Amino acid sequence: MWKIISIYFLATLLFCAVPTDESIDEQVLLPESSLYIDYNRSATIENIDTKDFTDAKQAQMGFGYSPSFDVWVKIVLDNTSDHPIKKVIEYTNPLTTTLLLCDGDTHTLLHKGGTSAPSLLKSINPAFLITLPAHKTKTYYLKASSYITTLIVGATLWNLDSFYQKEMLHQFILALFFGAMGIIVFYNLFIYFSTKEPVYLYYFLAFTGIVFHHLLYKGIAQLYLFSPEQSIAIVHHAAFIVAVPTFFLALFTREILHLRQYQKINSLLNAYLLLFFPVIVLCYFFDLNALRNFFSVFLLFFLFISTLYALIKGNRQAKFIIAGWVIIMTSGVFMYLSSENYYNIFEEFPYYVEFLLLVETLLFSLVLADRLKQLRLEKITAQNYLLSYKEDEKERLEKRIAEKTTALKTSLEEKDILLQELNHRVKNSIQTIVSFLRLQIDDTDEEQMQKMLIHVENRIMSISHLYTLLHAKHDISSIDTYAYFTLIAEHIQKGFSHKSIDISIHTNTSLQSDEAIYCGFIINEAITNALQHAFKLGQTGNIVVKLAQDGTNNCLSICDNGCGFDMERDRQSLGLTIIESLATFQLKGTCLIAQNNGTNITVQWER
Repeated sequence: MWKIISIYFLATLLFCAVPTDESIDEQVLLPESSLYIDYNRSATIENIDTKDFTDAKQAQMGFGYSPSFDVWVKIVLDNTSDHPIKKVIEYTNPLTTTLLLCDGDTHTLLHKGGTSAPSLLKSINPAFLITLPAHKTKTYYLKASSYITTLIVGATLWNLDSFYQKEMLHQFILALFFGAMGIIVFYNLFIYFSTKEPVYLYYFLAFTGIVFHHLLYKGIAQLYLFSPEQSIAIVHHAAFIVAVPTFFLALFTREILHLRQYQKINSLLNAYLLLFFPVIVLCYFFDLNALRNFFSVFLLFFLFISTLYALIKGNRQAKFIIAGWVIIMTSGVFMYLSSENYYNIFEEFPYYVEFLLLVETLLFSLVLADRLKQLRLEKITAQNYLLSYKEDEKERLEKRIAEKTTALKTSLEEKDILLQELNHRVKNSIQTIVSFLRLQIDDTDEEQMQKMLIHVENRIMSISHLYTLLHAKHDISSIDTYAYFTLIAEHIQKGFSHKSIDISIHTNTSLQSDEAIYCGFIINEAITNALQHAFKLGQTGNIVVKLAQDGTNNCLSICDNGCGFDMERDRQSLGLTIIESLATFQLKGTCLIAQNNGTNITVQWER
């Protein structure tokens, strides 16, 4: 009885064993192996052979997000050759957290692998080197557990040389893929620096996140960039690794489609983006691992619906973006089907996801290129419009300038005529007043009255002289003081008998017309007083009028070498009162009257 049972057991074992030798380069192990799912995690290396295993019958099996159980794979290998051979057992998922390869005969741990352990053979997928004795059947147990990402179980047996050839080719193809992705992504970053268009920055950040996620998904990051501890920490935050590129894809879509023109969709998108990361953080905080990727998937679905709406509304860029979303959703669906063991497209098309990602990257890059082309066309259109507007504006301004110039010339001609008429009338009026005064002087016998009338005439003539000088030049804002003061002095001297009194004018500067007339009044009063009181008839003498500029001040002085006057008695005379009033109130300056070998009158005011 026991012999029969032993023979049956041996036959069953031989029937389940995978025959292998050096002539077989590659053998898929899982269909010829059996599985045990340890839901309570009670199985160990010592008691695993007492568990009930079931046939796998598939090349790869996906269990989805499986943080609460372990999967044991029982692999029986039969070396049919005459000598020991070395083989490599390759596990097909680089993101599985922990892998243990155990010797079923000795119940010992042979190798550790997975994200939490370094790659023993420097391969992308976890791989374990084993030695099969000649003409012997070996049993191995492969324990797989993943508490962070989805659990996908699969194993392949390789000859050592074939494994390294396959690995080199696999890494070379991935290097080409990531190199192409990097070139396209960084090209658009350089465009951002030249254009400062935020949509290019969103593109760069989105696809940089996608590339980083795929580096982890394919095992490149764990092999070349991070230690096992760092890999575990990064993969633990996989929801954020998915969320970041999704977030920037949303910003990219919003900008490229100008979703602001669709007010309701734009408001909903902005609100969702505002809550996006806080909700994912809450999922981590409350350990809602089943929901941590839901919000990223929902955001992608919302962007797809928004793009479809924009396409219906005739948005030019929407037809390119909708194709990109179809590619993203297609790759996501196939990755999900593979992880849940519904359908594994990667058995037929190993680089299906890489191909779709490259197409999507190129497609979105072409959208940006088209946008850049549109921006250039808009810029050219704007420049042409601006040039046309400038030409129209130039013609309009030239026309208005011509009209204004004609009107100004007409107005100036009219003003010249009016000014000539005014000049003629003012000169006639002044001449009439002076004529009346002279008639009155001739008709008056009283000497004092004659002097007063002559003094009034001189004051009027000081205004007349200024008016004559201003009218003789085009610039009426300033006056030549030498000519003006000379006319005043000569006119005053004609009215007196003191022909031996020399009046000299010293000035080389100009004054504003209002300042000049006040100075003319002061000079008129000072010279008149000097000729009346400072010199006796027939006496020789000098009267010196000086106007100079001292720093920021003007200084006018009238000096004579006559007999002077009594300061206490004559200080309140009308002439001196007029001089002081004009200096103080009109010129806003000071007046100093001194006796020093004659009379010195000095007036200073600011320029």
